[in-house]
Amino acid sequence: MNLIEKKDRKTFSAGPLAITAFLCSSIILSSCGGREAHPIASTSVGDGGMDCGGITREFAANERQIIATVKERSQAQGKNVILGATGVLLFWPALFFMDPKSPEKIEIDALRNRNQVLTDLARSRKCPQPKSQLGDLYKKLDGSAKTTPAKREG
Repeated sequence: MNLIEKKDRKTFSAGPLAITAFLCSSIILSSCGGREAHPIASTSVGDGGMDCGGITREFAANERQIIATVKERSQAQGKNVILGATGVLLFWPALFFMDPKSPEKIEIDALRNRNQVLTDLARSRKCPQPKSQLGDLYKKLDGSAKTTPAKREG
């Protein structure tokens, strides 16, 4: 056999080890998915010049954003449940596609904090207090099903 024949025989073939390494690295990198949280600041530079109407408008806009973010969070949780069940029952690499972060919760908390600042600002300016339309949603988010303490007998 001459040198040319040896070079022709030396073609690259991906062995099982190379395929396994590629699959493992792609699975590990896929777990970096998800998005980062983008919370808003509780206070703003323009708070000092805000009038009553501006406070009410921003409060309402924040509540609309909270509703949108809660829907996004619900969809993300649903996706994680499906991927978790698929990973446990059928195809374990699906577990790597779950998003363990919860950027929506951070954003919702920041919007709620901003609305609290706006409520305090309205109170200090003697404006009508902005009324939240999301009381039930807040209770659900907080998990605060108010229960009364058990009475002691005896």
